[in-house]
Amino acid sequence: MKTKYIEKIKANISINSSKKAVALLDGLYHSVYKGRSMDFDDLRNYNLGDESKDIDWKSSIRNGSLLVRRYEALRRHNVVFIIDNNIKMDAVTKNHENKSDVLMYVYGTLAYLVCKNGDEVSTSYVKENNIYMTDFKDSILNLELTLNDLENHIIEENNYSLFERIKYCMNRTKRKMIFVVISDISGMESIDNNILRNITSSHDLLFINISDASIFGDDLYDLDEKHNVPKIFSKNSILKEVEEKTKKDLIEKQNILFTKFRVTSTTINSKSEIVNKLIDLLERHNHAVKS
Repeated sequence: MKTKYIEKIKANISINSSKKAVALLDGLYHSVYKGRSMDFDDLRNYNLGDESKDIDWKSSIRNGSLLVRRYEALRRHNVVFIIDNNIKMDAVTKNHENKSDVLMYVYGTLAYLVCKNGDEVSTSYVKENNIYMTDFKDSILNLELTLNDLENHIIEENNYSLFERIKYCMNRTKRKMIFVVISDISGMESIDNNILRNITSSHDLLFINISDASIFGDDLYDLDEKHNVPKIFSKNSILKEVEEKTKKDLIEKQNILFTKFRVTSTTINSKSEIVNKLIDLLERHNHAVKS
């Protein structure tokens, strides 16, 4: 099978970041999520961010490159991506890129990294008005299949709240999980104190907000009302200031709540931002976990 999305994701990383940035992202993933166990499993190549005490110096000398000991626990992280697919993903971001397209590449990039490092991915989204959750797998091929299926449902209208989706995933397995929620500002607003307490008592949580375009500009379409935004509103500078302040205040309010529960979040406006924004997200999450 032709790996349509994986090839594009690799190309997007190559175009929009340096090799150093990609190595940093790879190393940060290990740094944040690696496990520790007495059950030695095998050796793998050294990645930026690995601890020096894990280096097997004798094997490295024989091999001619740095090798680190991999423990069984290292490959048992369970990362659940909750994709808030709905009709609003048919809109555009602040940078006027398709929200659905940016979401697909955000998910694909981070999920690719997880699989590449031997951890297991499960992905949940709504299809045919039912919440769907894939099995945990670390296969790149399986990720490609999921990406292609998700593409067919990314703007599917449904009636499930973001919390219903999270709760569904929590009830499906008793494992400790790392939740990565990819949604937008309306999804962010729906995450309240009780929901965060419920999730973070047993699991890690990262939230990625795919930005929304302003309602002010030319030829804008209201997905909720199913008609173009009247120019009397879209050209009003006072309303524009009110909208920008409302969004800013909402995000700041949610970030305060997220900080309370050690949830790390970021907002992404375009595909070109993805790698750098993910690096920043993992750096801040690493700091939150250690503090």
